[in-house]
Amino acid sequence: MAYRTGVSLLLWRWLPLRRRWGVIQIIAALSVVGIAIGAGTLLSVLSIFKGFHHAAQTLLLRYDPHIRLVPVQGQWMVAPPETLKAYARLSGAQAVMPVVSLRLMARHGEALSPAFLVAAPEAELRRATAIPEAMVLGEFRFQSAGLPSVVVGAGLAQRLHVLPGDTLLVWTPNMLEQLALGLPFQPGIAVVVAGIFQSPAGEQQSLSIYADTGVGRLLAGFPPHGWSSVDIWLPRSEEVPHALRFFQEQGGKTFRPLPWYELHRQLYDVLRLERLGTFIVLSLIVLVAVFNVAASLRMSAVRKQREIAIVRALGMQAMDIQRLYVRQGFILGGLGILVGVLAGIGFYWGQQRFGWIRLDPTRYILSSLPVRLELWDVLTVTVVGFALVLTAAIVPARWAARQRIAEALREE
Repeated sequence: MAYRTGVSLLLWRWLPLRRRWGVIQIIAALSVVGIAIGAGTLLSVLSIFKGFHHAAQTLLLRYDPHIRLVPVQGQWMVAPPETLKAYARLSGAQAVMPVVSLRLMARHGEALSPAFLVAAPEAELRRATAIPEAMVLGEFRFQSAGLPSVVVGAGLAQRLHVLPGDTLLVWTPNMLEQLALGLPFQPGIAVVVAGIFQSPAGEQQSLSIYADTGVGRLLAGFPPHGWSSVDIWLPRSEEVPHALRFFQEQGGKTFRPLPWYELHRQLYDVLRLERLGTFIVLSLIVLVAVFNVAASLRMSAVRKQREIAIVRALGMQAMDIQRLYVRQGFILGGLGILVGVLAGIGFYWGQQRFGWIRLDPTRYILSSLPVRLELWDVLTVTVVGFALVLTAAIVPARWAARQRIAEALREE
């Protein structure tokens, strides 16, 4: 017990921050401040990236499903109403929407533009998507007394110079192929623009035409109960893995399920790569500060060669000297990591509660900088910080433990 007490006393007595201020103490203090800045910045930036990731996911899932069932072969899959109801019941889905989708060429007057048709039941679109809420002109409806009604994205409306009430002509790729080959072809299908919506979910949404399933079947020529895809919306995003396994078991050779992050793989990979790159770059800040810990411990060990030799001569083991300096490194690094983590959590809490950093609502979708922090992020920053501290402290600790008693006393 007395031996351990003596080691603990030496630990605190030799701690660089406890002695009168000099070069060693300044370097140790700067290392603590640097680690705190690095850990706080790292945690804050991670919370911002995760906040943007969550905001993008929430935005995309207002227009696209959590899981999309697509045919394994061919352009369509058969899914009768009873099958759709069974999928909804067994997977716990909030909405199951069959969709006919295909690429089109749309024309209004002399203006031409490629477009993407999404044909689905109007009631399901109202219940599952945010398209009705995104209307900027006209109204969201497919029922009309004359020609079929559609709603179009703002990008497509701008390209074609259309307003609600205008008539569009649309052609499928098959129609255009027949025209190119000089074969008899149908001169396009006329539809009336009932409304225009503004979607922040991407260019494809901006160039989309939403129509009733009757229009989609007329253009695509699918058989009864044949669909391009079946879109699944779940109550929560956390249920995607469970539902994905269910549909993978049910699909077989008929269809395969694609989760939302596969539908937006490019965006998802960019966000993940940026987050990883930022984590690595900001970890270098902590690494540079950690080298200051190693420098202060090495200088402290050099200055205390006589004291180390004396306690070694009194019976202290080399391993105890090594542990003593490693613990000093942990104390210095741990103090910086603790301050940095608390600062990062404080930034997250303040931004969530008070919205310190505001965004221009005329230029951005969000009114304030989004942040999101999880326990896993805090643990990751803490573990990485302590791993770097341990790596830096082990070198001067081994050097101090390898001092020869006789040589150190003779030099003094």
